Amino acid sequence: MNKLMALILAGSAMAASAQVAVPGVATPVPAEEIPAKRVAVFVQNRTRVKAIDDEIDGIRDRLTSSLAAVDGLQLVDSSQVADSFRRYKVNTDEEKKELISGIFTGGSIPNIARMLNCDYIIAASVVGASSLRRKQGDQPSTVFTLRMTTKIMDASGANVSSVPPWTGSFPVLNESGDDPMNYYNILFDRWVGATVDRIASGALNWRKPTAAASAMVAFRVTTSIDKVVTVLESQTKGTKGGGATVELDGAVIGTCPGEFRAAPGLHQIKITRQWMQTYAATVNVYDGLQLDVAMEMSEAGLAKWGSAEAIRADVAKRYSEAARERGVKVNIDTSNWRDAVLGGGHGTKIKVTD
Repeated sequence: MNKLMALILAGSAMAASAQVAVPGVATPVPAEEIPAKRVAVFVQNRTRVKAIDDEIDGIRDRLTSSLAAVDGLQLVDSSQVADSFRRYKVNTDEEKKELISGIFTGGSIPNIARMLNCDYIIAASVVGASSLRRKQGDQPSTVFTLRMTTKIMDASGANVSSVPPWTGSFPVLNESGDDPMNYYNILFDRWVGATVDRIASGALNWRKPTAAASAMVAFRVTTSIDKVVTVLESQTKGTKGGGATVELDGAVIGTCPGEFRAAPGLHQIKITRQWMQTYAATVNVYDGLQLDVAMEMSEAGLAKWGSAEAIRADVAKRYSEAARERGVKVNIDTSNWRDAVLGGGHGTKIKVTD
C-alpha cells in the first residue's frame, strides 16, 4: 500500500511539473519570457490652436504613463523623447506643408529609433480642435470637439497596427469665458483612455520589428570659407589649415571640405568656425549628397574684422606666414575675390544638388 501511494504521489509531482502539449491547443508562454517591446511616444499639434503647443509635453506624458501599465510594453523616458523631438522640430512646419518627410510621416523613424534604441514608435497628432456656440433651449452652450490620429510604426517606419481616428465632443452650458484648454484637456484624457485600451488589446500581436536599413551612404560637405582656403592652399604648395567643424547628430565627424558617411535619412548637421555664424539644419542625407553651405560672419566677426575682405586678408596673411616658415615663397593673387565668396549675407543659406 505504501509503495502504491509513493508511485501515485511521484506521478502527480511529475504531471504538475511537466507541460503536456495538447494537439490543436497553443501552450501559453509565461509573460516574463516574452521580450518587452520598447516604445517611444511622440505627440504633435497640427491645428492652428497655438495654446495646444504648450500642452504637448503633458499630453505625451499622460499617454506614456498610461501605456507603461500595459503588459509587454517598455516606454522610453519622456525626457529623451522630448529632446529627440526638439532636435527634429525644425521639420514640423515643413512637414505640414508636405515639403519633407518627418517623424509623423515615417521618414525619420529609422534615425529616431536608432537614437532612442526603441523597437516601435507611437506618433499621435492633434488634427482638429474646435468650438461651436449654440443654444440648448434658452441656455447658451459651447461644444468643444477634439480630433486625434495615432500611428504605430516599427523601427523601419512601417505601420504595424491600425488605430482608428478618434473624435470626442464636450458640451458646456454657460461657458462664460472659461479657458478652453480646461475642456480640451478633458477630451485629451478621454482620448488617452480609449487609445491605451485599443493598444493594449493588440500589442501582443504586433509583428516583430523590421530591421532598419544599416547601409551607410557617402555625402560631401563644403562651405564658402573653404573656397578661399582652397585657393590659398593651392598657392602655398601644401600648407594646410583647419576648415569648419562638422557635427552630425551631436558628434563631431570632421572638418570641411570633406566626405563623410552616415545612415540614410534625416540628420541634424551643425557647422561651426571661428568668427562665423553657426549653421544648423536637419538634412535628408542620401548617397551622393553635395551640401554647400554659405557661411556668414558672426557679430563678433564683424566687430573684429568689419568686412569679409578684411578676414580674407587676414587668412591670406596667416597662410603666407605659415608658408614662409616652410621656406615657400608666396604670391597670392586676390584680384578675383568677391564678397559672395564668404557669404557676407548675400549667399543662399543652403544649396543641395544631385
